[in-house]
Amino acid sequence: MSNAIRLIIFSLSTLLISCNQTKKQKLIDDKILRSKLSDSINKLSDKPAFKVDAKVKTLILDYNAISCSCAQWSESKSNKKEYYWLEPANEQLINADHLFNGRNLPIQIKVTGQIVSENGFPKQNTLSKVGENEAGKVFRYTNIEVLKK
Repeated sequence: MSNAIRLIIFSLSTLLISCNQTKKQKLIDDKILRSKLSDSINKLSDKPAFKVDAKVKTLILDYNAISCSCAQWSESKSNKKEYYWLEPANEQLINADHLFNGRNLPIQIKVTGQIVSENGFPKQNTLSKVGENEAGKVFRYTNIEVLKK
């Protein structure tokens, strides 16, 4: 076999192997991407009753300075108060739980976001004395406006 034919066969073999490895790499990359996407969805949905398509709401909430380690924010509807744990969607947002300094009542805020749990706690909850019976609605907000402070 001549050197030219050997060179052509070698070149074609290398090309086929290279193309096949590119396809394998693409499959691996696609698997990694799907895995990362799945992880992101799992992080969002780690709360019980989380609905990915949950309706975005705007709530006007009042701070209730009550001496318990329970949800402190409430929305008044008719003659019934609904209490919420609040969770900022990112670190750039004001943390609503840091607005009360012990003297500045009333505090009222307007928040836009989603209920991420009907019966749970916020992710960054650092309260050590919270019991399971104090679980409540968790509202993750993407926008906050202080109305009264």
